[in-house]
Amino acid sequence: MSTPAGWYPDPSAPDALRWWDGGRWTEHVHRAATTSPPQPWLSKAPTAPQQARSPYGAPHQQYPPSQYPVPGVKAIATPDGQALGGLGFRLLARIVDWILLGVIGTIAAWSPLQTIDAQVRSAFDVWMAGDPERGSTLIVEATRSGAASTATFILLAVSAVYTILTVRLAGATPGKLLFRLRVRDWQRPGLPSWGQAIIRWLGCDLLGQVVPFYSLIDFLWPCWDQRKQALHDKMGRTVVVRKR
Repeated sequence: MSTPAGWYPDPSAPDALRWWDGGRWTEHVHRAATTSPPQPWLSKAPTAPQQARSPYGAPHQQYPPSQYPVPGVKAIATPDGQALGGLGFRLLARIVDWILLGVIGTIAAWSPLQTIDAQVRSAFDVWMAGDPERGSTLIVEATRSGAASTATFILLAVSAVYTILTVRLAGATPGKLLFRLRVRDWQRPGLPSWGQAIIRWLGCDLLGQVVPFYSLIDFLWPCWDQRKQALHDKMGRTVVVRKR
């Protein structure tokens, strides 16, 4: 049975921890800032036979999950060794989902969107006829009309069904499935719960509609987060990983 991925004493440096990805040592190393007393989970590195793909043998003892990732070091995988998804692929997946949601949402909200379009066209006609003040007022009224409220409700409902169902039942939205990304709990593999799927949608799509610049901050958060979690991931206690 192979040793699970995790942080282990570095065979080449006794004062450091090195990431074992489940099959080999990686270049990710964490060196303690100060010398601390030996911990029970930091046993000596094993003297296993040398393997062709690694200059050292596999570690014998895993860094405790409660202490992973090591403070100050970004995680590259979940505690059980599943690699975290990259920001580039997550962006591509989001773009695919936006396109699909745009098509589905437009079809579902076609009637109120047509009404809004007619109202805005009428407002521009007034503007071009020489009454820009009245035209501006009509445009504002169009964005606050009953048709606009109905369209917003339909688009949010489509987004909720699209996102919550796919994440709960398939572990990913269609965009994430396309790029071999999955959503899971940080501590355990498998599909997210209904609660996690719902909270992720509330913390991403819904808040993005009501809080200015929230969507941008939410998307960029994994750039500096230790577990590469967006804000909606933190709310739902989930992470985005690469499919094994």
